[in-house]
Amino acid sequence: MKGSSHTKGGTMGKKDVVSKIYLGAADRIADLLNNELFEGRCVVAARDIMELDSTAASTLKDEDNIVDVRVVAKDLVRKVHFGIQVILFAIEEQSDIHYAMPLKMMNGDAAFYDKQWNRIRRKHQKKKDLSGAEYISGFGREDHLIPVFSVVLYFGEQEWDGPMRLKEMMALNTLPKEVSEKIMDYPIHLIDVRRYPYAERFHTDLKLVFGFLQRASQPEELTEFINENTKEFSGLTEDAYDMIASMSKTRELRKLKNNVEQKEDYNMCKAIDMMVAAGEKRGEERGEKRGIEIDRNIFHLYKKGYNQHEISNTLKISMERVKDFLGEEAEV
Repeated sequence: MKGSSHTKGGTMGKKDVVSKIYLGAADRIADLLNNELFEGRCVVAARDIMELDSTAASTLKDEDNIVDVRVVAKDLVRKVHFGIQVILFAIEEQSDIHYAMPLKMMNGDAAFYDKQWNRIRRKHQKKKDLSGAEYISGFGREDHLIPVFSVVLYFGEQEWDGPMRLKEMMALNTLPKEVSEKIMDYPIHLIDVRRYPYAERFHTDLKLVFGFLQRASQPEELTEFINENTKEFSGLTEDAYDMIASMSKTRELRKLKNNVEQKEDYNMCKAIDMMVAAGEKRGEERGEKRGIEIDRNIFHLYKKGYNQHEISNTLKISMERVKDFLGEEAEV
């Protein structure tokens, strides 16, 4: 048998490990589902969620009966109970925009439906309880597939501009409308973490993770957000801290975690305070370097005979800044 295996990637990166640990918690999955499907109402509980294998294989045969095996891996798959009914909930994480995402999601979902079909078919083969069209189908009239609900969790800094449905990957505008309308579509469900408008509805620390990432590039807003949630950040769990540090690419948080842990009890607020202080220090240092450079340029132009107005216009700085350096007695 000839086969080829296609997985999500070779060695799992540290960021993937961090996110799998964090998002694997049942209470967070329930919170995410409740926010997306039920506007924050607590319909799904942690006890309704069961862990599942996140891989599925699909097989194809060519005319020579040679089998090609394709293994598809979702980042996370869980079985979610809604009373007597269940669904498979899958999360696909993205740090970068993927311009074939609808096709990727369709193939992944199809692989999990195929996995169910193969399991049902093997069950019937073992029982030998099918005949006729049911036997050929490997699927009885009373059999059912478990619905698959997949979400793309996008953590990128750039706003998503990739396709949101399969048809957006096609040039349908040159086809007759009667034809294009009959082409099957496959929309994706995408959560853009840094621009997600409903983070305040979360009941778990997803609220803190989403909120932090949404403000990571705006120090003043981030500081205000942390101050408003001081109690929650002080009690932040280690996996939530790691998630924030990894997805925000904040070097200070990763470095300072060890310092905080070695000296005292684990405290996210202390680490963030240190991060903000480090950022302010870098800003001051950059400001000092910039100030020295401006002083040098003012002095250089003044020695060449420029007056204060000319120096101000040339360097695009205020007259007050020029006077501060040259003194009031310098020629205006």
